[in-house]
Amino acid sequence: MKLHCMSCMHEYDDRYDICPYCGYVRGTKAKEIYHLQPETILKGRYIVGVAVGSGGFGITYKAWDAQLEKLIAIKEFFPSGLVNRSQDGVQIKLYSSKNTEEYNNGLKRFLEEGKTAAKYSTHPNIVNVFDIFQENNTGYMVMEFLEGMSLKECILSNDGALDVDTTIEVLLGVISALKALHKDKILHRDISPDNIFVCVGNKVKLIDFGAARINRDEEKTLTIQLKPGYAPPEQYRNKGKLGNYTDIYALGATMYFAITGQLPPESVDRAIEDTMLEPTQINPDIPEYINNSLMTAMALTPELRFQNVAQFEDAILHQKRVVSLKAELKRRKRRRALIAGVIASVVLVGGLMSMFIYNKFKFDATLEATTIEVWIPGDSQSENNIFTQRIQNFSTDYPHIEIQLEVIPASEYYDRLNTAADDGQLPDLFVSTYAGDNVLKHTEELDDVFKVIDEEQLYLLEDYKDYFPNKNQMPTGIDVAICYENTAETQDKKTNDVDDFCQGTNAYLIAGTADYDEIQLSYGGKYKIDIPMACTDKTLSACFLETWSVGSSRNEAKESAAKRVIAYLLGDMGQDVYYVQNGNGTPINKACFSEYIKINWELKELEKYMDALVIDESNLFDMSKQCDEIYENLDK
Repeated sequence: MKLHCMSCMHEYDDRYDICPYCGYVRGTKAKEIYHLQPETILKGRYIVGVAVGSGGFGITYKAWDAQLEKLIAIKEFFPSGLVNRSQDGVQIKLYSSKNTEEYNNGLKRFLEEGKTAAKYSTHPNIVNVFDIFQENNTGYMVMEFLEGMSLKECILSNDGALDVDTTIEVLLGVISALKALHKDKILHRDISPDNIFVCVGNKVKLIDFGAARINRDEEKTLTIQLKPGYAPPEQYRNKGKLGNYTDIYALGATMYFAITGQLPPESVDRAIEDTMLEPTQINPDIPEYINNSLMTAMALTPELRFQNVAQFEDAILHQKRVVSLKAELKRRKRRRALIAGVIASVVLVGGLMSMFIYNKFKFDATLEATTIEVWIPGDSQSENNIFTQRIQNFSTDYPHIEIQLEVIPASEYYDRLNTAADDGQLPDLFVSTYAGDNVLKHTEELDDVFKVIDEEQLYLLEDYKDYFPNKNQMPTGIDVAICYENTAETQDKKTNDVDDFCQGTNAYLIAGTADYDEIQLSYGGKYKIDIPMACTDKTLSACFLETWSVGSSRNEAKESAAKRVIAYLLGDMGQDVYYVQNGNGTPINKACFSEYIKINWELKELEKYMDALVIDESNLFDMSKQCDEIYENLDK
C-alpha cells in the first residue's frame, strides 16, 4: 500500500518506516506540543503534515488533499497567549473565558482574511486559497503550497542586499497584486519582505492577508496591526485615514531594505526626528531616480507619496520623472489644480452661489479702455510672473485694459514711492503695505471695491473701516501667529528666531503662517505645530499682508480699472496663486483658506480660530512684538 510522507508528501510504499526521499521517520511527533500531530485529518479530506511556520496568530502546515490528490498548505488560527491544545491534541481551548470576545473577534478576522484572499485565487501574484472552514473550535485556511523562500530570506542569503534590477523584478509582481486589490478598494496593510514569497521558478506571490481591510473614505477605528519599519504614520493611529498610499509606503520601505540592506527607522520616530538616510547615502551606485522614487513613496505626509501603485511602478521603471521631495514641495506650491477642483465642485451645486468671490460676483460694470501703471516690490523675475498669473482672469475678461507692471527692487521700493508722491506721480495701483502718510495722503478711497466683493466672505474685512479709517489700503492676505514645537531637540528655549529654530537650537518658535513654507522645507519631520500654545484668551494674533492702494490720478477710467484689479486679487485666482501655491502667507478669502488647509494639513486646527483673530490696531502689518510676548510667556 502507498502512503504520503508527512514531511515532503512524496508517495512511497508503506513497508518502509523511513521516507526514501527526505528521510522523515513515520510516526515522528510534532516538533511542538501545541502543533497538530502529523496524519491528523481535517474536514474528512485534508491530511495534516509537519508544521512549516508559526507566528503570533497561527500555525501553517504542509498537508495533502486526499480528494484532489495534491500538495497543499493549511493555516490554523492559533493566537499564542490566548489558547492551548486540549488533551485530545486537536481541539482548541481558551486559557481564560475572559478572552472569549478577543478570541472570537480574532477568529472572525482570520476567516475574513481567507475570504479576501480567495477572491483573488486566479491572480498569478496572490497566494491561492482553496477552502476556508471551522473545526476544532478554530478556523482553517487551505492554500496552495509555495516552494521557495520569502523575500526577506532571499535578501539575507544574498549578503544582506539585492541589486536594483532583481528587486524591481520581484516588486513588479507585488505591484500587479496590489493593483487588483486596490481596484476593489482593499488595502493589504502588511506589505513587507516577510509577506512576499519568491517561488521556485521566480514567480512572486503576495501572502498573509490577515491585516487586509476594505478602504473607505471616512476615518474609522481600525485594529492597529503593523510591522515596524514598514508601516507609515497613519497606520499607528486607531482612526488614521488609510489609503492606497499606505501600502505604497510599505512597498517603498520593502524596496529600501532590499537594495540597502538596512531596515528603515519607524515612521513615528521619523516624524519626531527624521534620521533616515537616503538610499544613495548608503550605496552611491543606486540610481538617482530610484532614490527619489523611494523617498517619495516613503514620504511621511500621505499627500506627498505616489497615490497609486501604477505611479510607483512608472517611477521605478524610469518611465516617469520623479524629483526630490524638497523640489516636489516647491512644485506643489505652484500647482494650479486647486482652482480646477474647486470650480468643479461649484458646478456640481449649480444654481448656488460660487464659493469664490470672482465666480460669485459677476462684474456688471463695463470698464473703459485704458492703461494702468502697477508697481510691486521684488528682487527677481518670478514676482512679475506671479502677478501675471494672479490677474489672468482679469486680463481675459478685460483685454482692453493694458497693465504696465514694474517690479522695483525691494531695497529701493519705498524711496521710489516717496519720490513719486512728492512729484505727484504715484502709479495707478501699487503695494502700499509699509507706505507712510506722505504716500497715503495721495491715494483714493477704496469703498468701490466693496461693490463687487462680499466682505463677509473675507476674514477680518467686515471690520475694514475700523482697521483702515481712511479706507485707502486693501490687504489681500493675513499672517497668523502659531507655535512651532521642536520635536528633535530637548534644549531649553533660547531665542524666538526662525533661523535658530530650523537649526535645532531652540525648543519653541512663535511665528507666523507666512514662515510655514520655510520651516517645512528646512526642518520638515522635526517639528510639530501646536496652535493652542500660541493662543491668548482663546484668540490668535494676526496681521495683514500685502496691502494695495490706488494713486490719485483724476482719471476715472484708470481709477476704476485699478480698483477692479484689487477685487481680482481678493478672488480665487489671485488668492490661490499668491498664497496657496507660493506660500506667501494665509489667504484672506475664506473659500480659498479651506483649500489652503487641505494642502497644508498641519495647519488644519487653525480653522477653529479664524473667526476670532486679533489684529493689533496700532501695528497692522507686523506682529513680531506680539509673537515675542507670547514666546516669553510660554512657561507661565
